[in-house]
Amino acid sequence: MYRHLLRFSIFFISFVLTAQQGVPFNSNKQVYLKGNSALIGNNIVSKHATKPYNENAFNDVLKLKYIDIDDNENTFSSSQASLHIQKKNLKIKYATLYWSAIYKYDEGFTKTIDIKNKKFRKIVYQGNNTRSNNVNTILLKTPNSEYKTIQGQTIYDSFTNEDAFEDIKPYVCYADVTSILQNSEQINGAYTVANIRATQGLISGGSAGGWLLYVIYEDDEATPKYFTTYNGFQDVFKDPIDIVFKNFKSPEVGEIKTSFIIGALEGDQKLKTDHCAFFNEANQTYIPLYNRFRPKLNFFNSTITINDSLFKNRLPNSKNTLGFDLLKIKIPNKNNSIISNNSNYAKVRFKTKADRFYLFFVAFETEINPIFLEAKENKTSILVVNQDTSLNDADLAKIKALKSISIPSVEKGYYLVTNVFSVEDNANKWMVFLKKNGHVPLSYVNPKNGWTYIYLKSDLDPSIVSQTRDDLLKLDYFKDIWILKINFPN
Repeated sequence: MYRHLLRFSIFFISFVLTAQQGVPFNSNKQVYLKGNSALIGNNIVSKHATKPYNENAFNDVLKLKYIDIDDNENTFSSSQASLHIQKKNLKIKYATLYWSAIYKYDEGFTKTIDIKNKKFRKIVYQGNNTRSNNVNTILLKTPNSEYKTIQGQTIYDSFTNEDAFEDIKPYVCYADVTSILQNSEQINGAYTVANIRATQGLISGGSAGGWLLYVIYEDDEATPKYFTTYNGFQDVFKDPIDIVFKNFKSPEVGEIKTSFIIGALEGDQKLKTDHCAFFNEANQTYIPLYNRFRPKLNFFNSTITINDSLFKNRLPNSKNTLGFDLLKIKIPNKNNSIISNNSNYAKVRFKTKADRFYLFFVAFETEINPIFLEAKENKTSILVVNQDTSLNDADLAKIKALKSISIPSVEKGYYLVTNVFSVEDNANKWMVFLKKNGHVPLSYVNPKNGWTYIYLKSDLDPSIVSQTRDDLLKLDYFKDIWILKINFPN
């Protein structure tokens, strides 16, 4: 026991002193629609090729091998997970496949070295020095089909950077598989992902790896939502990692339902102090996420969970996925403490003290104002401009080229809309606020949806409206301004 602790301590100290690099997180996809999402995935290395692993052990003390469940001589690794979306006439809007692993060499082992003039022996990690650079080509089998070759994009491969993650050499790749699912005869069922590469045997810190499939689908009975995916490869240890989500507008009334999806490597079950928390703008504090399988201070713990349950519909269905974390969790937004009404901002923070982990995928989804969804769906008739933009000739040309919308009770012109409300009382409050700040607000009601549009300028000349827009955007309380083209002949 003490020898293991000493070996782990030596590894941990050396890991702390090693400078790590990666790729910052960036937005990869944004989707606005009435719909929902589904998440499946599995790990790719474990103690046994086909049997589930349910013990509570560190992955760095185990000789790991590829999971390979498909009994196919053309694959060297394979694991499976099942997708079940309870929706008739299922329409896939977006589907993305990610895979990530520790991969310094194909096979790793330890060697004991006698230290001269010392009374102890040193354990060092070595490998067979073979490693493929083709980490972005894998195989995907959809339900009741044969394997398809997936040529993904490499987001990050530390093997190409000599100074980064020297002990483990992780990588992450992804592929847009929307068309594959859209053209599949059967969407629900078992998905198998094969030939993901990782280090087998022993490696400093332990091997780990796996895959995820994130699916966004349409649902006319669902509330309007904003979905966004971020990818990168970030080492979370000494300094916290923050990710900010924008480009949405939450509903003006009611409690807002929000979910969060994460893919990460190296979250150990035994090591604690790692956590994930959302920023509460009202009181400037962070609210930690947790549930019965993910404690506040051991959030990344080598499990695959969907909300408050272990995701077991996979092969093998290990409780301990040995350094691979995958989850979808509801954000506790009671009384809209994290995302408030009419908000367009959210921030999440990842932090740890002892259990170092690596993020490679994050998705954020929240209910949005139906008016905002209309704006995003109908880009030909509404132009949304933000505070950090200024109108140029190209933007002016876009405004002139907008498709005109018909509002019978409104005069022809370009309208500078500062806000839109489905609740009349909220519209009145906004107009009172504008008057107190020296503006002269006007309004009209769109008979098609019953919403009240508050505007501050209208004119047949779009350049005059745009100039007013530039002046207004200097004020802090204007977050979004919509320019609409109304009652022009198309």
